[in-house]
Amino acid sequence: MGIQFKDVSFMYQGIKENYDALSHINLNIEENGEFIAIIGHTGSGKSTLVQHMNALLLPTSGKVNVLGQELPPQKKEKINHLRQKVGLVFQFPEYQLFEETILKDIMFGPKNFKSTEEEAMEKAKKAATIVGIDPELYEQSPFRISGGQMRRVAVAGILAMEPKILVLDEPTRGLDPKGRKDLMKIFKDLHEIEHKSIVLISHDMDIVSEYAKRVIVMDQGEIVFDGKKEELFEHPDFDKFHLELPTSLKILKHLEKEIGLPYEPKYDFKSLLSYLKEVDYE
Repeated sequence: MGIQFKDVSFMYQGIKENYDALSHINLNIEENGEFIAIIGHTGSGKSTLVQHMNALLLPTSGKVNVLGQELPPQKKEKINHLRQKVGLVFQFPEYQLFEETILKDIMFGPKNFKSTEEEAMEKAKKAATIVGIDPELYEQSPFRISGGQMRRVAVAGILAMEPKILVLDEPTRGLDPKGRKDLMKIFKDLHEIEHKSIVLISHDMDIVSEYAKRVIVMDQGEIVFDGKKEELFEHPDFDKFHLELPTSLKILKHLEKEIGLPYEPKYDFKSLLSYLKEVDYE
């Protein structure tokens, strides 16, 4: 069992008026094997949606079932364990680093969920290896390394808690192209090797097209599309979603128009280059 939303709505309460952030959401995410991108304009409800996935927010109405735990919970039911099972990586997670050393920072999550010192250290070192942190850095301050390395340390702190599902809110924002590629490879490997379900919020349509298998489009607190990425980008009414096409598809559409190159969708630059080398369009 993964994560199910059943007619979920959520309202932010303001001083003078309330704001409907989610409206009648029905959604199913499998525990294993999913790579989902959630996209939509600022204010569409993306971050509010994913914060329901580990009980940071509770629905105003409707029900969320997270790995067998129903939300809102019954009185006195503990829900903190969901923060371990569904790991949420916020935007700029390095801002949450605070320990004296890199290793201690990564160990904090497991220790907070009652792992022994030895268990926490073992989990931290495993997570550090996954994200490519050199053991020579373990005793350094997390504030004396590069921004890209800080991002890796923050992600390792979530992975050390061994979440079943990983939720990422704009994980590559602010990174240079190499940093984005390196970080996305980590998430891709977690998905392909460990079959971990990944839920990714992103404004980068190139990342969405290359890595996601399924795309959820949100608009004004509602899900307006939920399906395969191929179905989204080739949707006859794609323009109604007010989204940019990924660069690879823009290039192919331009070449079709300008030189008559047969249009065949390619969702990453490697596939695009292979196609351009092989296609005969004379």
